[in-house]
Amino acid sequence: MATASAQSTRTVLECGFKIIPGKEDKFAVFNDALYPVAISQDGFESVYGGDIHNSTWRYVGVRYASAEQMNAWHHHPRHKAAQKAAYDRWWTAVYMRKWRETAPGESLTGKVMNETRLAMPAPLHDTQLHALQKNLSTLEDLGASPFETLTGEYEAQPYQLIGPNEAAPEIGGVFYLLITHWPSPAAADAWKGSSAYKALQELGALTSDTFMALPEAFSRDHLREDKLQREWQLEAHG
Repeated sequence: MATASAQSTRTVLECGFKIIPGKEDKFAVFNDALYPVAISQDGFESVYGGDIHNSTWRYVGVRYASAEQMNAWHHHPRHKAAQKAAYDRWWTAVYMRKWRETAPGESLTGKVMNETRLAMPAPLHDTQLHALQKNLSTLEDLGASPFETLTGEYEAQPYQLIGPNEAAPEIGGVFYLLITHWPSPAAADAWKGSSAYKALQELGALTSDTFMALPEAFSRDHLREDKLQREWQLEAHG
């Protein structure tokens, strides 16, 4: 179980999901209706996401000032009803992971997740996007971990690139989100010192945050034994 200090640090929910084909537009309306409820919760900081390039998954990230406040959102009646509806009516698969900042005086340890944001006034054009993806092809050589979605399943590349994104609350312009997993904090730091990372800075305003894994402190539906991931997949019926 996470300590009280760990529960009080900024917490990020990393979530990938797949929507029943043909229901994308209706799901978007359903999902957008939840934003005002989430924004009104104590500790809410932001929600963001969208299509993932070269992937069959969609992404959503949520930030709260603490795990306690994110847990309160989890138990909000509107949120619980919405999650049940998502399982029953909208999703074919989902995975959810939590990550956190370090507490005062604490050091990052273990496997880490890095969120790198590239902010700009307008979306990248095709040539820029192709150059960006070519640049990211070096991530495996730099030590990035294979990108796991459901347990034992991996993306074709060791990252997820999401964008152009909008965020709630609005930030102006658009941003691209790069999610990577690393076997250690040192490996993530090496990436931020690489020429590949510096090349991203030429495209727009770049920020980068690294988080350590946060095991679930409470019982959750579809929780993996290691308490680091919730996941669910609709069973296929012949």
